[in-house]
Amino acid sequence: MNTVSAPSSDLLLQHLASLQLLVNENGIVLDASVNGPSSSLQPEALIGRPLSELVSDDSRAQLESRLDEARRNKGAAVRCDTSIEPRSGNSVPLLCWICAEADSSDVKVAAIDLLPEASLRHQLLNAQHAMERDYWSKRRLEARYRRLLDMVSEGFVVVDDSSGRILEANPVAGTLLTGAGATLVGKPFPLGLGDEARNTLDRLTREARSVTTAVDGMISTDAGLELNIAITYLRQSGEGRLLIRLRDDSERDLTGAEFQSFFSDAPDGILEMDEQGIVLAANNAFLEMAGIVSPELVEGRRADRWIGRSAVDLNIVLDHSKQEGSVRLYSTTLRTETESSVDIELSVARVGKNGSTRVMLFVRDIGRRITPDQSVDDHLPRSIEQITGRVGRVPLKELVRESTDVIEALCIEAALKLTSGNRASAAELLGLSRQSLYTKLRRFDLGDAEVDGDRDAL
Repeated sequence: MNTVSAPSSDLLLQHLASLQLLVNENGIVLDASVNGPSSSLQPEALIGRPLSELVSDDSRAQLESRLDEARRNKGAAVRCDTSIEPRSGNSVPLLCWICAEADSSDVKVAAIDLLPEASLRHQLLNAQHAMERDYWSKRRLEARYRRLLDMVSEGFVVVDDSSGRILEANPVAGTLLTGAGATLVGKPFPLGLGDEARNTLDRLTREARSVTTAVDGMISTDAGLELNIAITYLRQSGEGRLLIRLRDDSERDLTGAEFQSFFSDAPDGILEMDEQGIVLAANNAFLEMAGIVSPELVEGRRADRWIGRSAVDLNIVLDHSKQEGSVRLYSTTLRTETESSVDIELSVARVGKNGSTRVMLFVRDIGRRITPDQSVDDHLPRSIEQITGRVGRVPLKELVRESTDVIEALCIEAALKLTSGNRASAAELLGLSRQSLYTKLRRFDLGDAEVDGDRDAL
């Protein structure tokens, strides 16, 4: 059998061992060689010192025991785990093999530096502690998140966009979609919805994927609930999630005693209508404003019988409220039973009631806000801005006529300024007879036409 020669084994040991020591029978280091990554171990700092002084206190007794064992069993290698503490620097852990020479009292020590391994273990331990802290932090966050979902009064559903299956859902969502006690996690979404609601949901989902904000709409469940739904699209790590919020708008009941008291005693007029504009109920303020003696005369009739100069105004607010959900401060007129008109502002809100939608029309009298020269019917506007501000309250033909009158009055005032108030000269400048000018002055209330006419004649 082939054996490794002594010089070859010494060369191999020199490359494999991080530290080699030759210790005499008194425990003094006679020779040392270092071949490892630890820069704190230098041969000069080790030679001539007792080996027992180089090791740490807690491993000194073990080292002495292993040295005695090696001397008793010459030629046999004895393992010993210890650490050397140089005069400067940190302790260096070592894996030592001790062997006493057969023909000498000296002992050879070959050691492997475990400092890189110890550093790696320390890093792994720190990483494990950090992972555990993150894990428990996420567990606490998840517990708070789930507790909040269980506490809220609205339904929340998280859907995987690729598979269409529900990943998370709170109990309220299960109650709204399929009934109390239902479990939604793992089931395909949507469920509990008819074809029309599914089409609406598909449209909202496509829109949510293309925008960064939430999109919302109204859907009806198979159980007859009117739900307001809002969808937000979230992409994380290449995966898409649909965050869906469900709110039961049918719970906003209009028949409660508190609302009935508010509805009857409100200072502004209120009409409850269906989506076609048919009046279902009217409060006392509206009846008084329109000069109607009994609510039975209003119910069942379309609101454009009193609201607006034509059906256009009511159609506008109904269509706009259907698209936007509400309308604010729409200016128009109210036609009373006495054939007079009142300048009003309309605000519109849509609410759910018993599985259907109701349109609440709020009517406010703004006649006291309008100055005499801004009134709809009685006085002539004094500027083009006042005329354009009356669009929606006055028909186009009347606006055109008033625009002509405004321009004519402004031209007469300019001519009077140019002639220093001389009516005869102003009439000549305008290409009018003096009698025609006096007639227009009286019509537009531009000074005392009779007195000035007499003075001009003189």
